[in-house]
Amino acid sequence: MARKKRGLEILIVILVLIVAGYGYYSLFEREASREEPGEDKAITTFIPDSTDTLTIMNWNIQTFGLAKWDRPEAKKKILEIVPQADIVFIQEIRERTGVVFNDLCNYLNHTHKCDITSRAGRTSSKEQYGVIYKKDIEVLGLTDFNPDTLDRWERPPVVVSFKVDDYEFLATNIHIRPDDVVEELEDLEMLYMVSSVSTNRIWLGDFNADCSYYDENNKTVFKNKFWVIRDYDDTAVSGRDCAYDRIILNSNMEQEYIRYGIYKNITSEVSDHYPVWVEIKAQEVVP
Repeated sequence: MARKKRGLEILIVILVLIVAGYGYYSLFEREASREEPGEDKAITTFIPDSTDTLTIMNWNIQTFGLAKWDRPEAKKKILEIVPQADIVFIQEIRERTGVVFNDLCNYLNHTHKCDITSRAGRTSSKEQYGVIYKKDIEVLGLTDFNPDTLDRWERPPVVVSFKVDDYEFLATNIHIRPDDVVEELEDLEMLYMVSSVSTNRIWLGDFNADCSYYDENNKTVFKNKFWVIRDYDDTAVSGRDCAYDRIILNSNMEQEYIRYGIYKNITSEVSDHYPVWVEIKAQEVVP
């Protein structure tokens, strides 16, 4: 009887060790899947400014309104960063009168042009998307999907058609609701599927596509597209190590891809998100 009891105890120990070992292996496997590759890593120290390439940026400037714009350090950093890219989408513009965005554009009016969308949101807290682009870039069209009669997104996307010399592309910008990431991404892809899929396309914005809001290892949408911002990247200033902000290219535009970056020289006084950008060649690919 004692021998059977001893054998049972040994079996239990073995099972505990197997379970523990599997747990450690799973943890290691998850961490290994987030390891950075040897080559294509995000640039974190500068934003390229070249006449031969095109830099497209998204920046969620947390609660961008009068209170933030009146802070000298925040204003200085915003005016330092925004002009460095050729095209910039600004998110979380909260100030209802438009004074803040207009003031930002006035600082840049010698070199840049600006557009802004309508105010969107299901609650009293409304946001707008701002588009800032250099004067040698042409906007062929801007479609603001707000209001969305189907109520698919809390902050419906804006689609902008750009022309840079002979290169044309469509940029879709959206700030996705954290609690509805999967649904809003699915609707965003459906919007793409019912439009022209043969042109150059880029999607960028605060997608909240990581950590507790989104299972990065089980992507169900944009699966055949190039996710520029990697799952292992960190776009959150708070140090949560989450790739909330994303840039996605279709296969046509991926051929123009050069490199990408997450500009991390900002503090939480400016925003809780880092600016993210991608650099492309901006020239037609000959088949």
